[in-house]
Amino acid sequence: MAPRESADEGGAARTDGGVDPRIVVAGCGGAGCNVVNQVYEKDLPGVETLAVNTDAGALERTRADVRILLAKGVRVDGDPVLAAYAAEASRDLLQSATSGDIVFLVCGLGGGTGTGAAPVLAESARDAGAHVVGIAILPFSVEGRGTRVEEGLARLKAACDSTVILDNNNLTRLGADLTLAQAFEFVNKVVLTIIEEVLEHLSGSVMTTLLEEVESVAREMQGVPEALPVEIATPVIEAAGPYEPVAFDSTGFIGLR
Repeated sequence: MAPRESADEGGAARTDGGVDPRIVVAGCGGAGCNVVNQVYEKDLPGVETLAVNTDAGALERTRADVRILLAKGVRVDGDPVLAAYAAEASRDLLQSATSGDIVFLVCGLGGGTGTGAAPVLAESARDAGAHVVGIAILPFSVEGRGTRVEEGLARLKAACDSTVILDNNNLTRLGADLTLAQAFEFVNKVVLTIIEEVLEHLSGSVMTTLLEEVESVAREMQGVPEALPVEIATPVIEAAGPYEPVAFDSTGFIGLR
């Protein structure tokens, strides 16, 4: 598919001429690949899955249409700088795997691969002509990765057209009895819900912008008993939402900080 001049120009899902947009859900690192594994199992119509990791064992256990091992034979050891170098060395391969219209890029921040390689993957997808929606999962504050997370998130925002942020710290609002496994499963379901809702909107749309669809999904969260922990950061919107009703005000703010 020929790249567009800029992924920023409209971010349109090209459904003209009866051709559905090519949609890729890509996971980068452990957290992202866990989500991709679930997307693959759900077999969403028209969705291709891509798993990218520096951990060969974890990647082998991930089910996806395409799997890319970065830094083959080299130990990254949780270092985002090494992960970024590994992704840069595979940029052509990443670009080929994400060539399409819309790429949902899921990653956890604070570790090595998600923090370092995800921004390179996002840039590669945009170079291939895709509109990239980053979905970043932030670790608990007690993990002590604040600086690394902030730096990684800044790079991811700069590389994506829009960024949805899920903060694990909001999971404490669900109660003290929630186990760690249940908490991570809930986050995975949140990511799947976001992707599915946007895809549902797109399926009935003709030449509409993806940004509008992301906004529409956020608006529909309003009034849901346990609203999703969504923050949306785009060139137009800076917004945040914990597990509380989501709403817009005159500045484009979503939810409560």
